[in-house]
This record gives sequence, structure tokens and C-alpha cells, in this order.
Amino acid sequence: MLSYFDDFFTTPFVTQHAYGIRPTVYVIPESEYAKLQEQQNAQQVERLEARKADYLGVVEQLEKQIAELQPALPAAEKDKELAAAET
Repeated sequence: MLSYFDDFFTTPFVTQHAYGIRPTVYVIPESEYAKLQEQQNAQQVERLEARKADYLGVVEQLEKQIAELQPALPAAEKDKELAAAET
């Protein structure tokens, strides 16, 4: 029968055993951790900027569709008539 002691020294990676999963822990210098965090933050900003650009493209398409459909609405014609009468 294997003990936790045997399991600890025989497997360097995450292991599954009768008591659950034991994660692997890596120790790195704080400066390296800061660099990794900075890289992850830069990647996250790039992804968010790309999503923003996609959403802005969708907004532009919607505004074009609204501009095309707006003149066809009867209420829009009434609003134009009222605006013309006020000036």
C-alpha cells in the first residue's frame, strides 16, 4: 500500500488519488511574476480592444440601418413637418 509520502516523491505533476487532486506548485521570483502579470495584462487589453472594435462596427451598422429605415416611418415625417413649422 502506498502512502502520501510515496505519492509525493514519485509524481511531479498533478495527481489524482483516493483523496482528491493535488496541484503542482511552482515557485518563481517576484520579478518574473511581475513580468508574467504584465504580459497577461497586455494580452487582456488586446482582446478587449478587439472586442471593442467589433462592437463599434456593429453599432455603425445599426446606425446605418436606422438611417435607412427612419425616413420610411410615418412618425418621422410628422416630426419633420413639426420641426419645419417651428423654424
